[in-house]
Amino acid sequence: MPKSARLPVPVTVLEAVADYFKILSETSRLHILQCLRAGPMNVMELCEETGLGQANLSKHLKVMTQAGILSRQPKGTSAYYEIADPLVFEFCELACGQIGDRLRQQAETFLQAASLQPNSNDSRESRKSEATRATEQPSSPRR
Repeated sequence: MPKSARLPVPVTVLEAVADYFKILSETSRLHILQCLRAGPMNVMELCEETGLGQANLSKHLKVMTQAGILSRQPKGTSAYYEIADPLVFEFCELACGQIGDRLRQQAETFLQAASLQPNSNDSRESRKSEATRATEQPSSPRR
């Protein structure tokens, strides 16, 4: 099928996808996910693990629960949160892999550029030996 024959994705679908990714764009929410990867936790446990205040944490948990990323299970006087959509970790792993690849490519570019420059250690050594020779030369006797 030619590219022009593809059916366009409705804007409402694109908006839903964008909203999902907005949820994952918060460092605090990613930290919460990282904590919950080990298993369900209640709000107090998450507060201790993340260092977030209870009100702030509760807002993040509500957003993530409404998006279907987390589920909330009441137990006694507490509620435990757990991962409802384990695919979220695949997204994160893909993103980490892409970022890692990009950083490796950038590092390689810098290493190649550095290899084209005179070795900074050689330059330092030659300056050091010049300074040493200057101080080791016998001084002329004072009269």
